[in-house]
Amino acid sequence: MSSEIGASEGTTAEVTAIERLVAVEEIKYLKSRYFDAVDMKDWSAIIGIFTEDAQVDFGGEGKHHVGHHGVTEADVNPDDWIVIGGPATAKVIEGAVGGISSVHHGHDPQIQIHSATRATGRWKLYDRLEYGHEVMHGYGYYDEEYRCEDGVWRISQLTLNRLRVVWEDMRKTG
Repeated sequence: MSSEIGASEGTTAEVTAIERLVAVEEIKYLKSRYFDAVDMKDWSAIIGIFTEDAQVDFGGEGKHHVGHHGVTEADVNPDDWIVIGGPATAKVIEGAVGGISSVHHGHDPQIQIHSATRATGRWKLYDRLEYGHEVMHGYGYYDEEYRCEDGVWRISQLTLNRLRVVWEDMRKTG
C-alpha cells in the first residue's frame, strides 16, 4: 500500500506505508535525542540535530521569566531567542538551561510525512526548570518541520509555544 504525497509541493514522489512508518520512528528518535541533549547539556549533539539553515524560535520564552530568578523586563529581548542553525540554537539553549537542572518531556507526537525528505510535527511539552529555590513547570507544544538530508532526519524549523507556566517556590513546599 502506498500513497502519493507532497503534490502541493510540486513533487510526485511516492512514500510507501512502511517508509512513512520508518520516517515517523526516526523523527521520534530525533526528538528524543533533542530532549536528552538539552537535559544532559550536550551542546555538540544539539548542533547535529538541526539543519544548517534551521529556523528556531524561542522568542516567546523570556516573558515567562520576568520577575523570577532575577530576570527583569529590560533583560527580555525576544529577537535574541530567534536564531538560524544548530550552533546558534545550541548557544541559546546553553544560555537558558546550561547552569540549571532541567527535565524536558515530549508527548503525543503528531507527525505528518509530506515526502521522502520533508515532514512536519507537533509535540506536546512539559518541562521542569530548576532555578535554585524557584522551579518553573512549563506546558505547551513544539511546532516543527523536519528535513531528511543524506538519509538523516533533522529539525529544519522549531517554534516553542507555551500555553501555561507555573512557578513553584521550593522554600514554601519543602
